[in-house]
Order: sequence, then structure tokens, then C-alpha cells
Amino acid sequence: MLDAHQLLWTQIAAGGCLLMFGGMLFNVFRMRNQMRAASQWDRIEGVITVSRVDQPPSHISDDLNDATPVIRYRYRAGGQELESDQVRIGGVALMTRVRAGGLVARYPVGARVDVHIDPNDPKNVLLEPAQQGNLTALIVFAIVFGFIAAILTAHSIAGHVLYTSNGAPLFVFGMPILALLGAVASVVAFVRGRRQARASMRWPTVAGTITTSDVIEEAIENKDEDKTRTGKTYRYQVDLRYAYHLGKRDYVGTAANWGGTAIYGLREMAEKAASRYNVGQPVTVYYDPEQPSNAVLEPESREGSLALLIVAVLCAVTGGLFLAFFLTASLN
Repeated sequence: MLDAHQLLWTQIAAGGCLLMFGGMLFNVFRMRNQMRAASQWDRIEGVITVSRVDQPPSHISDDLNDATPVIRYRYRAGGQELESDQVRIGGVALMTRVRAGGLVARYPVGARVDVHIDPNDPKNVLLEPAQQGNLTALIVFAIVFGFIAAILTAHSIAGHVLYTSNGAPLFVFGMPILALLGAVASVVAFVRGRRQARASMRWPTVAGTITTSDVIEEAIENKDEDKTRTGKTYRYQVDLRYAYHLGKRDYVGTAANWGGTAIYGLREMAEKAASRYNVGQPVTVYYDPEQPSNAVLEPESREGSLALLIVAVLCAVTGGLFLAFFLTASLN
């Protein structure tokens, strides 16, 4: 049984989580509606004026989300020269150095780009109205806070921590349930990726040129149990970029296939993968006719596509084992 002090703080925590869950749910629907509206906006020409990554001088580990991609562009609307730094709905959050560099690489200074402009407000513009990264992250956080809010609310109503008949607290079931939800999300992402791969094989093509084919080194800080730094380990990715031109627009692609970015433990393996493309090499670019900045070089490749299924299996097995264990323990 919770005493008066514990019950009060449980109720406060439940109320706070419910408010956060409600706010996130509201933002999910609002962002979804904004994306639908933005997909119908007109496109005008813009020019990239700033493209860089800002990160603190005390950057310690490439696992940290401490880098900010800064992308500014100039466009003309309503007889005025305007500037904006809005790339996606919801803005661009802090991210790792490598991810920020990959985003900035798509918008080199001087490149002519499509600017999606709100017909009711020429200052409301975007470069990537269909990008769903922020929406996906918001949905995940909403689910987590919704689950926490439900548990705390149940405890507040009951006036005590809820247990199974065998004495196991109900909140321990949260971990396997979240793992199983992760498995479902991974399967959905895999199916969506394979559909996109099949669709991209029918996309129109344009000639492109490899502009960068190099290896990115990431330094990852290691810490022991008392959070003392014990050195760094290194991992490597391929930095691939290719330029293509459609109409009056310049584009830079970074995806070789739909399998995601491979991470290597040895530089030699990353260099071998990077050697498949050489700077200046002509390539055939498959681009989405509705969103030309969405492009790929090897739409038929299945390289890396099984990673999501592997994650799904691991989550399903882990969640299933823990759930079976907790259920068995609660019934005995």
C-alpha cells in the first residue's frame, strides 16, 4: 500500500505522463495533417546559401546527438527575396555527426533545389515535406509515455503498486511488451522497404556522376561501470554521394540501395565496399518522379534488407521469453 506521500507523487507523475502523452498524440495528428497539406504545395526554385554541420568543440563520442545540420536557402516569392532554414516539418533535431553530415551533403552550397511553398504564407516553406523521421520518433515516444502513464494511473487509482497473484509487479510486463512492439515495427519497416524497392525498379532514370566515395571513421567513447572513460573504439561507414540533374534542379543522392547504411568494424571492409564506386564514375540514378530527391542506384539489391528481420526476430524472441517467464512466475 502506498502511503499518502508516495500516493501523491505517483498521482503527480501519472498526471505529468498523461499530459505528455496527450501532447504527443496531438502533435502526431497535427504533424500528419501538416504533411498531407504540404504535399500539395507548389514548388519554386531555391538556391542553397549555407550548408554546414555545427557541433560543440568538446565533442567526445560520435554516438552523441550533439551535431546540428545548418541548411539555409534563398528563394523568390511575391516579388521578395526570402530566406529560410526549414527543411522538414517539425524542424531538424540534434543528431550524430555522421547523420548530420549525410543530410548536409545532399544540399551543397549553390545547388538549385525545389522549395515547397505554402500558398497562404510565402514564408512557410520546406525542402522535404514528405520526410517522416520526426513523425516516427514522435509516435515511438507517444507509445512509451502512454504505457508509463497507464501503469502510473492504475497504481494511483488502486492506491498501491499492482501485483499479479504471485507477487510480481505488473510493470515488469512493460519490457517484453515493448520488445514485441519493436518486433512488429521492424516487420512493418521491412515490408515497407521491400515495397519501396519494388516500386523503385519502375522509376524513371537519369544519368548521374559519383562525386564522393570515401570512408567515414567514427570514434565511439567507451566507459566502464562508474562512467569513467576507458578509451575509444572505431567503426566505419561508406560516404557515397552522386550528383544528378533534372530540369533546372541539382540533386545529390547518398543511397546505393534500400538496405540502409552498413557499419563496419574494420576500415579495410569499408574501403572494399567504397571501392565499388569511383569518383567521376557515371551511374544510372533511379529517382522518385513525385519526390526527385529520393533516389537510389541499385533498386534491385537486397543487401542489408534482412537486418530489419533480424532485429524483429531478436525482439520477438527476447520479448516472448521474458513474457513467458513472467506469466509462468505469476501463475506459480
